[in-house]
Amino acid sequence: MTVPIADLRSLAVVGLGRSGRAAGLLARRMLPNAVVVAIDEKAEAELGPTPAELRAAGAALLLGDRADLPAGVELLVKSPGVPTSSRVVTAALERGVPIWSEVEFAARFLTNRWIAITGTNGKTTTTELTGQILRDAGRPVEVAGNVGRALAGLPGMIAPDAVVVAELSSFQLEHIERFRPDVAVLLNLTEDHIDRHGSYAGYIDAKLRVFENQTSADLALVNLDDPDTAGIAAGLPGHGRRGGFSLGAPVVPAALVSGADGSVAQRPEPAAARAASGAAFAVLAGVAAGTLWLQTGEGRTGLCPVAALALKGDHNVANSLAAAAAAAALGVPAASIATTLQTFPGVAHRLQVVGEVGGVIWVNDSKATNVDAAVKALTAYFGPVHMILGGSLKGASFDPLAAATEGRVKEAILIGAAAAPLREAFERRRAAVGERATPFVVLPDLAAAVAHAAAASAPGDVVLLSPACASFDHYRNFEHRGEHFTELVEALRERSAT
Repeated sequence: MTVPIADLRSLAVVGLGRSGRAAGLLARRMLPNAVVVAIDEKAEAELGPTPAELRAAGAALLLGDRADLPAGVELLVKSPGVPTSSRVVTAALERGVPIWSEVEFAARFLTNRWIAITGTNGKTTTTELTGQILRDAGRPVEVAGNVGRALAGLPGMIAPDAVVVAELSSFQLEHIERFRPDVAVLLNLTEDHIDRHGSYAGYIDAKLRVFENQTSADLALVNLDDPDTAGIAAGLPGHGRRGGFSLGAPVVPAALVSGADGSVAQRPEPAAARAASGAAFAVLAGVAAGTLWLQTGEGRTGLCPVAALALKGDHNVANSLAAAAAAAALGVPAASIATTLQTFPGVAHRLQVVGEVGGVIWVNDSKATNVDAAVKALTAYFGPVHMILGGSLKGASFDPLAAATEGRVKEAILIGAAAAPLREAFERRRAAVGERATPFVVLPDLAAAVAHAAAASAPGDVVLLSPACASFDHYRNFEHRGEHFTELVEALRERSAT
């Protein structure tokens, strides 16, 4: 954008959810001489108190049928939930109006240090854990972004020395320009949001933007076990120093490149193999002989045994290593990191035990909104699992999930808009492997699934809501779905107590 932000005469914010509301209010507060227009294709009655708040702050509103980009707008700030196909965004592209994400807009008013965490799965857990490590070490910190406060709500509200630990989705990274985190973390990559990005390559490109403005003073931290993140370790955009984490001896086979047709291809990358030795890494974290370790310029230090981690499951060992490495990059002592790793209780809606009824454990993993997250959830539980799957579709295949449940899931309970394609995947698996395939049942909704699981389960069983799908067929978001599941389990518990 050629016009300095302080000289803007007119800007628009599109999408008035949590991020858009915060961006609109920030614009009015920090740019008092600019005309601020708040836009949303929803009717005012659907937006709650937000329109009244923005009007009171001095913003103009264009809602419902009037939601168009006004003439003369010099900048469009886009909420993450608004797709590029939106008519407002399309109009901005056609007119050459710069488009910023809420992340970019907020960052222009913040001088704080940043830890930005992205990836397909584990973002919320790793972000909250990293924030807690800093908090326990006595560092001022603000957890924000896709979890916690909206980023645009931070300028002027947090101390200059506070570290912003931000969970960032691919949607939030689509339209950055100069955003530069001190530490950028890529946890893993697997197919997700194909409906939004058009292809897996497009999704990866959005994620990698978190690194593009980093300098040699910054750290780019990647998972060396995940084949797709390890493959790009040596070829990340930007100039950040490399950091890595691994559950064992990392093997970095290749770098990912986007093919001409939008597919993901592989090419040899000898530099990546050299990086895997650890010599090229500014920070490295791993596991040896059942103990987590951390390596910085000061040498290698043991943290704690894997068995002592408060978070369970292989995926949470990786999350713990990522958080430890990120915090160490900002100078948190290893002993302090180790203490938090052994006490952090986890986050709501991610492998959250919400109750035990008649010896059956009920687990809310509503945040598992894609196939890979649901597969990883299974590594945390052994014994008979009744797995509730389904919701709104995101474009990924369910065939790997149907295969992964074998030997771990007693019965798959399929619900929601995705029930039909899930059933087809489980039927294909049954045709391929016969009796080894996981049994399944199709039910209309979550309430029916909970009632069925309650009747079908026995003491020692686990009922796991890990949907592998988004929630928008029946719920506002994954939190709403998880809350409903928790309410249904609580009702079961109350009935069993009478």
